[in-house]
Amino acid sequence: MSDFTFLTEEQCFGDDGLDIFKKRGSKAAITDFAILIGGYVSNDHINSDDSLEGRTGYYWTKSDDENNGVCIVDTRGNKISYDVNSRRDYGARIALPFLKVGSIPTNGKSGKRARDGIFEVEYGYYPQKAVSKNIQEKLEIAYKNDTIVKTSNRYTTDSIPPYNMDKLFQPQTHQEYEYKGKKYVRVKANLGYATFTLSNKESYNEGDIVWVEVSPVKWLVDEKANIITTEKIVFSGVKFNKEKNYKTSDFDKTNIKTFIDKYFSKDLEQSISKEGLGKISEMEEITEEVPNPRKSRLQKLNPDKTKPENRTKMTDTEIIQNWIEAGESVLLRGPSGIGKTERIKALYPDLIYIKLTNNMFPEKVVGSVNLQTGQSIPPDFAKTAIMQEATEEERKLIEENIQNIYDIADEVYERSKDSSKKVVIMLDELLNVKPAVQALVYTLVLNRMVEIGKGLKLPENVVVVATGNQKKYSVVAEDLAEPLEKRFDHILDMEPKVGEWITEYAIPQKIHPAVIGYILSKYNSSDKSEDIEDIGYFYEEPEVGEEHLDANGCKGRTNDPRGWTSISNTIYNFERNLEAGKYKGRNVEDIIKRSIESKLRMEWASEFFDFYNLPTLTPEEVEKGMGKGYTQADLPKNISERFSYMTALITANEGQVEACREFIRKYCDPEYLSIYDIYWAGNDERKMEKISELQDMSISLHTSQEAEKYAEDGAKVYADIGKMYSEHLTRNSKEINSKKIRGKENERN
Repeated sequence: MSDFTFLTEEQCFGDDGLDIFKKRGSKAAITDFAILIGGYVSNDHINSDDSLEGRTGYYWTKSDDENNGVCIVDTRGNKISYDVNSRRDYGARIALPFLKVGSIPTNGKSGKRARDGIFEVEYGYYPQKAVSKNIQEKLEIAYKNDTIVKTSNRYTTDSIPPYNMDKLFQPQTHQEYEYKGKKYVRVKANLGYATFTLSNKESYNEGDIVWVEVSPVKWLVDEKANIITTEKIVFSGVKFNKEKNYKTSDFDKTNIKTFIDKYFSKDLEQSISKEGLGKISEMEEITEEVPNPRKSRLQKLNPDKTKPENRTKMTDTEIIQNWIEAGESVLLRGPSGIGKTERIKALYPDLIYIKLTNNMFPEKVVGSVNLQTGQSIPPDFAKTAIMQEATEEERKLIEENIQNIYDIADEVYERSKDSSKKVVIMLDELLNVKPAVQALVYTLVLNRMVEIGKGLKLPENVVVVATGNQKKYSVVAEDLAEPLEKRFDHILDMEPKVGEWITEYAIPQKIHPAVIGYILSKYNSSDKSEDIEDIGYFYEEPEVGEEHLDANGCKGRTNDPRGWTSISNTIYNFERNLEAGKYKGRNVEDIIKRSIESKLRMEWASEFFDFYNLPTLTPEEVEKGMGKGYTQADLPKNISERFSYMTALITANEGQVEACREFIRKYCDPEYLSIYDIYWAGNDERKMEKISELQDMSISLHTSQEAEKYAEDGAKVYADIGKMYSEHLTRNSKEINSKKIRGKENERN
């Protein structure tokens, strides 16, 4: 029996956990090889560069959960536990105890200490990273021409598909080949997904051939606990155990320990067994004291004690608001339809809006002079800004004689210095007007003044925000004069980020569930969905040239936020007409298809229709089926269908929602409940109260693993949607409870 083992629950979590986890966290990246042989991979990242190589997976511990199950470390480094012994999509992060520093095995090198003080060694060789497309093609040609060299090494894995929980271990071997001094294995993808993208940014389907490089395995040394553990999850696809009832003391008898001893340990060391293992000397770098790292300026100034890995980035909207609240002017640049203007209007509903056009009268911006009296007349926006901050008496004086505004403006200016309220003046389409029009707002942006008469000073709490398109997005866009551009405190080049649109607009505005479900399912299965707030473009960057035109010789329509909102409206209108019987005797599929094709680029229109029209159950069918059961044909078969079912059941009434939630929990996945609850409840207090009751029931009735998944709002792309909206639901739930308490007090009185 080998000394290879798994970590315990205590080593992974809490105050007594390993020092290496206190510095880096207990979540672990998963190798491409582990994904290809069936491992689950999340869209969370652990690397600062957010590379695909940093995505995380689940891995086993050796500890039982005191309820016949196994403790697992999930994709975010949290503990989950339930009866999952038969699952194949969880992976292995191997551990190896050592007696003293000099007994730590290596491939012959001493290892090195990382910046965070953790000592790292390389020990053993194993397939890990998928090769690039270019190398893949060369290796496949050499393989087919029989010009590639076989080595004596082989790597054994389970051949059973990861979604098959019943069959026992059936070994398969992966032959190692040598090509130009490097080692590779040829793997037939045994994925748990219909398609997936690996760290080489190439997408693969189940059954595809992928070449994976064999490379040294990196281990992290915990000097206090005398144990080393692999940095990444190195293999998956193997059942933990065929027996359901598990105790920690039974670990050495489990199927996975048998696999480690019989296959993995030998596979890991086969390349170095010919050379002999290296050892770390007692006197080498590992024994050296690591000086306390110097604190950066931000570390000294920041009172926040939140762990760095738990901190989140500000969304574009949040950072824009942060600048405005600091009194700093902002220029927002980006393509049309991504919500530049709308998000500012949402933040500041009382903003003063100025739409700039090439044929506008200059007096709308700089004011005018009455030719008969010689009096200066300020522009309407300036009057509005001052009137907003003026007292009732001051407003009357301005209405009596506009010339009074100049004296009152000075008083308002001084008084507004102490105001926490921000008055936003929005200059829309600044980049889409000629330089002559742009020049009109120079003084406004620079000094928050209007140069009319003796000069009209706007309140100190006025903030100027401007919007426009860059030239690559608009043929009518103009360059901003350099002096004016430099007067803006911040310039933000914005992209149409799907995640922000969903959380900040689509859900609150009740965009059609099919639109949200389609977008989430599309991006969840691509390398664009590493983080909900950074999903990126709604559409691919437009291609140019005749070869990229559609069948009608036109460019594909871009699918921006404004376009998706329009599609949502089209679907709602179509469904209302359909239910009202307006399409009697008509081909309704053709009607909605043509409506979608008129809005979506051709290559997406058919795909979106197929998603929209997926066969799902209605809330009525779910309610009936809960007692009678379902056939296999009734259940969702893949991620697209799970999203489709979840969105289709949002139409449930209060009597059906409990059955629909249970269906989603059982047949889609508990993590889908968060977004379902958010969408179903909306801002309806009674529905929020209903969801709150059902959530309490769910937590008490279902397993701790499912409850924890729900509490975290899932480990995938919709997690941050749940995080954002859970605060909204919690706040409203508290208000509901307060009303209940006040109601009972009134009854007693």
